[in-house]
Amino acid sequence: MAYASFLFISLLYCFQVGISLGVLPVVWPDEVLFYSPAISFANTGHLKTEVLTGLIPGMESKTLWMPPGYLLFSGFTLSIFPDSLITLRIANVCIVYLTALGFYILLKRLSISEMAAQIALASVLWEPLVFRFGTVARMEALTACFFILSLLFATNKSKSNWNSFFAGVMLSFSALSHPIGASFGLITLFLIYQNFGFKKIIWFLLGGVLPILVWIYYIHPNWDWFQIQFGAQLTRKQNLLKTFTLIDKLKIFSFGFGFPKIRLVIIGLQLSCLCFFTFKLFQNKTKQMNSWYLFWVWILSVFVALYTSSEGWYVYHSLFPLAFGMALLLEEKSFVNKLPYVGILVSLFAMIFIVKIHWSKTDTNEIQTLHFQKIEKSLSNSKALYLQSLPDPYFYLKSKRPDLDILEFIPGELELPSTTYIKTIHSRDSFIFYDENLINDTIKEYLKQGNWIRKEWDIPVPSNHWLHYKTIVYTRK
Repeated sequence: MAYASFLFISLLYCFQVGISLGVLPVVWPDEVLFYSPAISFANTGHLKTEVLTGLIPGMESKTLWMPPGYLLFSGFTLSIFPDSLITLRIANVCIVYLTALGFYILLKRLSISEMAAQIALASVLWEPLVFRFGTVARMEALTACFFILSLLFATNKSKSNWNSFFAGVMLSFSALSHPIGASFGLITLFLIYQNFGFKKIIWFLLGGVLPILVWIYYIHPNWDWFQIQFGAQLTRKQNLLKTFTLIDKLKIFSFGFGFPKIRLVIIGLQLSCLCFFTFKLFQNKTKQMNSWYLFWVWILSVFVALYTSSEGWYVYHSLFPLAFGMALLLEEKSFVNKLPYVGILVSLFAMIFIVKIHWSKTDTNEIQTLHFQKIEKSLSNSKALYLQSLPDPYFYLKSKRPDLDILEFIPGELELPSTTYIKTIHSRDSFIFYDENLINDTIKEYLKQGNWIRKEWDIPVPSNHWLHYKTIVYTRK
């Protein structure tokens, strides 16, 4: 029975991502930005972000705006398998599944029952947020995978120094995939101390430092570029932190979940129940509290990271501690142990709703193809394009118009002097946007000058459809 349910959970996950992975989630500009250095590495052995050439210093020579972990992984993948976005998405589908499998093994090591561990597994794999943010060609999946591997090393029964060392290496790889991985260090450190004692922490720190030193060695010849590229990213994050209110952050947190308002209620109930049981167990001291302590260290670390990051992508990392919490609830002999089943049903209904909206009521693939064809027709006389569009037509246009010089967007929040990129902006004869409020101020001024043909349309889908975006095209007369 356990094997059958495990297989069912896995197959339903494969169906969920397989039915529309080539179209949904919509192609994000982020995917183009990460694809560019990856394909450069696959072809030349160098990480160059050519879609930002002339917009941010050094991009045409060296990518320093993001740690290289995911970019190297993607580059190796593209050097072996077909050069396409779908290759990277399939790779992430596999990584998400392997991460969930590692999470399941971790729960079993923590003496979680088979039923509770499988419910936790389903809580991760069936949640539409995984499909929306985990399987796209970004680094969230790989960051979580290395982090879970660090927890597996930290819970290995062997007392060898190498377990602590490799736990540090894996955590460092997580941070080198995305800096948010560093914020989970307290979780691994807690397990190292709990399982191996204080003396093993030095091995953990040693393992964590070595990969970082390699990255610093890669950076150091071009420290000025790093300060501009990576520094601009940090400044943007700080600006976002100041901009969003607590309500905004709750909206960002809930955005990717299926039926987000219901999910917020379930999460609130879950955390309330876990607080109550933790307090009761602490009072009675009737059983080991190690798993409960780990849960609170984990969930609080993730929530602090999410609060300071203010971006929806990172909510993916909350799925694992929330699923862990559901497993702990299921182990309690109380009526609230039915809440995990409610959570699973909400995820299942959300999956059905997604299929109904995107494939039963509408043919999403046909709608997106027609949309991209309309964009291509609008650019028939263009030679140099600047893109800030959702869904991003980069890959479609490159396949149809290999002669078209395409550059991707620079966020308006990046505090770069306009002299850095104004010449490149003035070299563009066409622009595509999805929201005019997000256009860089220098580009706005440029579009006010000269003669431009402006076209605007909405993709013809319902408001709850993932393709519900506006498109604004400027072409020079």
